[in-house]
Amino acid sequence: MSKTEISTTPDLATRGISSTNFARAFVLLALISGITIGMNKIQVTLLALQLNAEPWQIGVLIGAESLSMMLMSLPAGVLISRFSARRVYAVASIGAMLLYPLIAYAANWVIAAMFLCIAGICIPFRVVSMNTSWFERLPEIGISKGGWYRGTLTLGIGLLGPLLGSMTSQHFGIQGSYLFTSALFGLMSVYGFVILSRKHTIAADTKSRQGFTDMLKYLGDPTVRQACVYDGLGGLVRGFFGTFIIVMVVRQFHWGVQSGVTLMVVEGATYVIALLTLGSIVPRLGDNLTYNIGHATLVAGLLVLGTSTSMVAFMIGAILQALGQALNHLVNVSRLAHSGHNMGHVSGLFTMIGMGGGFFGATLGGLLSKGFVLQDIFLIWIPVWLSICPGFRQFIRSFVPVSANR
Repeated sequence: MSKTEISTTPDLATRGISSTNFARAFVLLALISGITIGMNKIQVTLLALQLNAEPWQIGVLIGAESLSMMLMSLPAGVLISRFSARRVYAVASIGAMLLYPLIAYAANWVIAAMFLCIAGICIPFRVVSMNTSWFERLPEIGISKGGWYRGTLTLGIGLLGPLLGSMTSQHFGIQGSYLFTSALFGLMSVYGFVILSRKHTIAADTKSRQGFTDMLKYLGDPTVRQACVYDGLGGLVRGFFGTFIIVMVVRQFHWGVQSGVTLMVVEGATYVIALLTLGSIVPRLGDNLTYNIGHATLVAGLLVLGTSTSMVAFMIGAILQALGQALNHLVNVSRLAHSGHNMGHVSGLFTMIGMGGGFFGATLGGLLSKGFVLQDIFLIWIPVWLSICPGFRQFIRSFVPVSANR
């Protein structure tokens, strides 16, 4: 087999496992993975408050982890195509198990940011491994279940993780909470090695530069490019919301940490329910109409979040933007799973741009907080979404005289 030849060897990791059984085993792995991410979000926020970090410093804290995750997503895609998802996932999980507990011992926000950046290197290898295995099996599992992975992952990130992170931090302190997270990473290293794909699509001696070049070529495909851009902008909004919603309600509205956690739970629960139940909408309505409905709902949610003064209104805004995010993701997954491309490479790009959105949502939001009230930044994201929404662009073009297009 040549260095770039795609392997036709059967996927031994999934041989003998039915699509239904694989889906069930996989979503359990996604749920545990989401719990660790959700716990870390709460742990970092509580650590930042304990260290009296300013909003822009908190943005840098979260952004440091997101930056390392974003930068390592492309190498993750290359290594998975070369060595298989299960091997890369197992090694990365062990690395996270060893590194994440160090964050709790940071004496100031700068050291915490350094530890987060180093530990964050492990995460994209895990995420891209899971994305690759899911995309490979999704056509046979059924596109109506396309939201199951992100849904269960978010159930852990937005609901169970924050609750467990808050509970363990209260009872065992931040250091004890991080040790619990470390144990979960160890469990996942074994479980992921058992169920994830052994498949590799390029030979082990293929040059890394060639792998990167082949991967970046997929951005020339309009389907891949659009899905990546939309997911990246979704990450921008979710990155800002997840990073600053607790800080905002505590410092701007003086409602207490639990109010912020409640909003995260409501937003996360809405996102999960939508992803798990609305998968059949995409084939029924079509890609563009689903995109338009999702973007319009998200923009409405941002408008409410940016102008609300009551807890009930904030919940409504969180629900709307979560619904919009879910519809956006369902179309993206459907398109990529049926693209017929190298899933390791496509997953690497998809993960990199999605995490890039999370990075810029946290860091740019933190920087903007120096000139704007945190709540007003929700309104700043609205023109960004309108500029990429296909329905809005078509609406604007309808007002341009025909003669102007000639």
